[in-house]
Amino acid sequence: MSIPRLKEMRKEKIPLTAFYDEDMEAIAKKLKLYDDIRFGKMKCFICGAKVTFENLGAFLKTGDGVKVVCDNSECIFKAIRIAEELKSK
Repeated sequence: MSIPRLKEMRKEKIPLTAFYDEDMEAIAKKLKLYDDIRFGKMKCFICGAKVTFENLGAFLKTGDGVKVVCDNSECIFKAIRIAEELKSK
């Protein structure tokens, strides 16, 4: 297994709107997703994992409404890419 050298690693700046954990429930209520998240009825838009307030990582606005994304870093990164693509259209 090779470990990349720090100089060789690609650095990229990605704009991201962040919010505090304490605000997640209020945001979910405004989006009318609170009960579905609270009772584990929501699935991560990226990987399909069940999303609750314990593992909620992001909200993603799509043409079909607002989706939830789990707190897995790969899922959040993919959601950022999707948001960038949707924004550029």
